[in-house]
Amino acid sequence: MISTVLVTGANRGLGLGFAGAYAEMGWKVIACCRQTSPELQALAQRHAALSIEPLDVANHATIDQLAARLQGQAIDVLLNNAGTYGRLGFAEGGVEHQAFGNTDYANWEQVLRVNLFGPMKMAETFIEHVARSEQKKIVTLSSMMGSMGLNTSGGMYAYRTSKAAVNMMMHSMGIDLAGRGIIAVAVHPGWARTDMGGPGAEIDPTESVEGMMAVIENLNADHLGQLTAYDGSVLPY
Repeated sequence: MISTVLVTGANRGLGLGFAGAYAEMGWKVIACCRQTSPELQALAQRHAALSIEPLDVANHATIDQLAARLQGQAIDVLLNNAGTYGRLGFAEGGVEHQAFGNTDYANWEQVLRVNLFGPMKMAETFIEHVARSEQKKIVTLSSMMGSMGLNTSGGMYAYRTSKAAVNMMMHSMGIDLAGRGIIAVAVHPGWARTDMGGPGAEIDPTESVEGMMAVIENLNADHLGQLTAYDGSVLPY
């Protein structure tokens, strides 16, 4: 049986990497994004099992509409990749923009809507699609920036709090859905050289994606309540 993955934010960065890698493995890929890209369209031309679906995780109506279009479709891996650092990117002055005393509350609200409310809405809306699959996995990309145990530099309030909340959300979700055989976890992608991470990031996006795919493939009940990094290490909440 062919496995199916739904990837949000699939038009660029890690999402595009996931879409391409899963397609190369022969999976059915539902690549979701607000606006497509030439790179994603090229993937769809090369892989007949990759479909592009319009989706804005901050717009709950589009999530409901997508779920209706995919009614009856089993989804083995629901991969909540779409995310934002904020109005200004990490490498574009975003650190200063989110410094204490500079709080942009509208920006903070939007970051939470995308990074936290979006994955929650996706999980609640697509729960039955996941439940009817073989693998039954819900994975949300978090970040070590959301770890209280690793925070020694402060700042970045909007982004940090959104990812700390994601960790708690996925912890609770893992507990609540375990009885249905569904594994729900948060995964840290590492600091990858994407538009969000910037050119000075530590690792190549391919290394990040390949590592996370290995983590996802080997997920089991022992991963519940853990923030697992792309290299398999477990980070403190």
